Amino acid sequence: MANINPGAPKQQFDWQNPNQATFDFGRVLGRSFTGVFANLKPLAIVVVISLIVTLSLNVIASEQLLKTFGDGSTEDITAAVSGADYWIWTLVASGPAFLFALWVQLVVVQTSHAKFTKSPLQSAPLIAGLRLLLPMFVIAVIYSVVSIIGFYALVIGFVFVWPGWALAGPILVHEKKGIFGSIGEAWNLSRGSKRWILLLLFLLMLISGVIYFIMVVISAAITSVNMFSGDPTAALDISTGQQIINGLIVGIPGYFVYALFAAGLTAAYVEIKTMNGGVETVGDVFT
Repeated sequence: MANINPGAPKQQFDWQNPNQATFDFGRVLGRSFTGVFANLKPLAIVVVISLIVTLSLNVIASEQLLKTFGDGSTEDITAAVSGADYWIWTLVASGPAFLFALWVQLVVVQTSHAKFTKSPLQSAPLIAGLRLLLPMFVIAVIYSVVSIIGFYALVIGFVFVWPGWALAGPILVHEKKGIFGSIGEAWNLSRGSKRWILLLLFLLMLISGVIYFIMVVISAAITSVNMFSGDPTAALDISTGQQIINGLIVGIPGYFVYALFAAGLTAAYVEIKTMNGGVETVGDVFT
């Protein structure tokens, strides 16, 4: 459509402006990988701490879960799942791992942002990540619940919410807007770019799926634990050494996937902020 109104500005519509900033998806996707390795020292420290704690808890929880399953019959497993002990030890095994995954992401959001914007880190990323862990946990729970409900209730709602709130993490870290302020700002900031964020999330999800499948196959080959056997006790009734090996094989690539999502969404955040006329640096957020 040509601009034929003589009284209109030279560029009546954004798409008529050849200098209009556009979302560079290739750059964002590439930064998703480079951002993970922006600063390896804090990332390595948090991953090592996470693996030590989670592996220790998994060894303890696995032993207790085996006791709740009895002889492993269908009746015993059904009874165990309906009991409190099963859920307590399942939470012991999985709950801390979720918090550590968020800690990894908060660290990568800071280190990758510094690399993308060529700005120095304004605070120790490990301590800053711990300070933001609780609000990030609340955002993650709200985001997950609404996305799941949106998927089952109305797929199109999920399509909008999933990319629409995805930037809440970087906003929480770099703009100090709190839990609901970060969610609201993420929705506003993603306007006009939701399709690109959705594509980014979809590709990262495919990549993570491939990585997960490969590490499960490798783990099964090394430890003889078949995660696809359908036996819920298969990954529990193994030696401590096998559990540690399995945890390392699954855990290290798993944390890489979490870091990949964090770096990718941080890259998208920086890209959109740049399109809008500037990128806010960390500044005195943690001072």
